[in-house]
Amino acid sequence: RERGQFSSRDVRWKAHLSGAMLGDYLTALLIAVLGYVYPAYLCFKALEKHKRKPEALRGWCIYWTVMALYTTGVQVTDRFVFWLPMYAEAKVAFVVYLWHPRTQGALYVYDAFVSPFLTKHEQAIDRHIDETNTSIGDVVVKRAQGVVDFAREKFAAALNQLPQNGDRQQPNPRGARNATEAAAMHFAGGPKRS
Repeated sequence: RERGQFSSRDVRWKAHLSGAMLGDYLTALLIAVLGYVYPAYLCFKALEKHKRKPEALRGWCIYWTVMALYTTGVQVTDRFVFWLPMYAEAKVAFVVYLWHPRTQGALYVYDAFVSPFLTKHEQAIDRHIDETNTSIGDVVVKRAQGVVDFAREKFAAALNQLPQNGDRQQPNPRGARNATEAAAMHFAGGPKRS
């Protein structure tokens, strides 16, 4: 076989790896529409319908919590199990399962997995969040102080370059009336001749 030619077996294998039946772009589009846009619209309708009953919105809070965890998990699992047959289709089906009124999968996933895990580890998670916020705050303050010091130094240097009130500018030896004319004469090689 010559270099750059593929056998029919190679083509079938590459087609299998490139996105199964739906393809990567169609899968991403379906997940965006079915997992985010449509549920966001349903959430909007629930918000408008139940303005005075926040407990009626619990299901949507649960959905968005589970969806956030799903989105984070998919970023990791896509790297390792993308090759599984029907993986893209399974992702789309799972997203629909989460919000569909007949299955209410998000409620099941939340009650069976998310809530017990977060309840068990809530204190440790809160501690890590506080530590991270503190360390990020320290870095931001330190960097911001460095930016302020740099700006102050550059501004002071620029002020020192300005002529003082009593200083008179010497007339331009090349006869330029302004900075633009002086720059033009510099590049032209001398004063304009009339």
